[in-house]
Amino acid sequence: MAGKTPSAGSLNQIYINGEYVASHSKRTFSVRNPKDNALVADAVPIADQEDVDRAVAAAEAAFVGPWSKFTALQRTEAFNRLNAILEERLIDILTLDSLTTGNPVSLIPTREKNYIKNCLLYYAGWTDKQKGDYLPADDGFVKLVRHEPLGVCAAVNPYNAPVATFILKAAPCLATGNVLIVKPSEKSPLGSLALAPLFEEAGFPKGVIQVLTGDGSTGALLAQHMRIRKISFTGSIPTGKKIQVAAAQSNLKRVTLELGGKSPALIFEDANLDNAVTWTVNGILARSGQVCVASSRVYVHESIAKEFTEKYIEKMRAAVDNIGDPQDPNVAFGPLADDAAFEKVKAMIARGETEAQLVLGGKRKGDKGCFIEPTVFLNPKPTAQVLKEEVFGPVAVVLTFKTEEEAIELANDTEYGLMAGVFTKDINRALRVSARIESGVVGVNCISVMNMQVPFGGKKASGLGREFGEYALRAFTEPKSVLINMNS
Repeated sequence: MAGKTPSAGSLNQIYINGEYVASHSKRTFSVRNPKDNALVADAVPIADQEDVDRAVAAAEAAFVGPWSKFTALQRTEAFNRLNAILEERLIDILTLDSLTTGNPVSLIPTREKNYIKNCLLYYAGWTDKQKGDYLPADDGFVKLVRHEPLGVCAAVNPYNAPVATFILKAAPCLATGNVLIVKPSEKSPLGSLALAPLFEEAGFPKGVIQVLTGDGSTGALLAQHMRIRKISFTGSIPTGKKIQVAAAQSNLKRVTLELGGKSPALIFEDANLDNAVTWTVNGILARSGQVCVASSRVYVHESIAKEFTEKYIEKMRAAVDNIGDPQDPNVAFGPLADDAAFEKVKAMIARGETEAQLVLGGKRKGDKGCFIEPTVFLNPKPTAQVLKEEVFGPVAVVLTFKTEEEAIELANDTEYGLMAGVFTKDINRALRVSARIESGVVGVNCISVMNMQVPFGGKKASGLGREFGEYALRAFTEPKSVLINMNS
């Protein structure tokens, strides 16, 4: 398959030690296109305990094999070759996932491709910059601190951006000398399977990257495996809790959890309204609301609430015309990922109509597929589900506030704490409010955006640990102190 991206139907094996191989398990699943429920691929394996053990054994051999002898320069060169290969192949790979996630192919040439490219190039530059520490022998001991790789790591990835998340986890993992077993979501396994062999093509040794498809049972096997030293999970809070429990009850493996969000946007009276409307609308419609940083709670100062809300609803209404076939490059917004996601969002909207004022959308678009119109609620009850829980769809709630203190209290009145936005022209207010919001990332005059150079992750129930930037490298290493007795 070198040089050519495999077809969706041919991706019916797992990827272990540099080869597509048959799964020991006889259990399989199928994936469908959410635009029309057409079958995309069937007989995708659900990896079992023997498959996981095989992958772990191959990973352990790779970790202590030629990969352990790679210099920083060799790792950088492998990253750069992979980036060059993806320049030619990435669009085909991402299109495979568009078939099962509903992600519009219009995102691929810019947002998707640039994000992945930036990640690879960023971590390619870190391979020779992982310095330790030296402390002088004032007490008779020279103290050295090394940052050493953990060994076999696992990544359990979400369905909304499977290849981007694959690269986001693999790049810092490999830059620090670890090896990685990837389990993509059962809703979007194809792109990850197609991507795997490109690592060997780029010069990474066999076994450094492996892909096991499966459902939650496969993820559980990885989380509880006694020889996996780290697991990085992106997904829901309930599943994240199960993974943390399994990690603790097995071998206390290191855990990074990037979980849900209910991101508040605070629009103050001096904000640039057009800018605030653009960011908050884009922040809830990106991938049809199926992103953890979606700007789903919009708090507006009462003095500008009428003007803002009118502009916001107008822009949300206009977006309906850009919903359609995700395989059409002229379409901006696709369907929800599958029937289960569609039914969940529909049920939350129906309940929302009893707990808030529905002013836009709430209906299915068209007569087939998992398309939901952009939806806006006003004036929810304090306990309304659409206000308190993550919807993971194009559903937003708009509320008003009177004072800065009230806005901060409303923003923090949640167990989520992943992303927030503060919209104001007052830099003092921006710094003051951003310091008090309980969120891992705060945008000023922006929201629902991430940057590769700085850490990304959540507070409270939104997660544990950080990704992106130098912080991700530390999540894949363990410090070792070396004490040298100078008086021996």
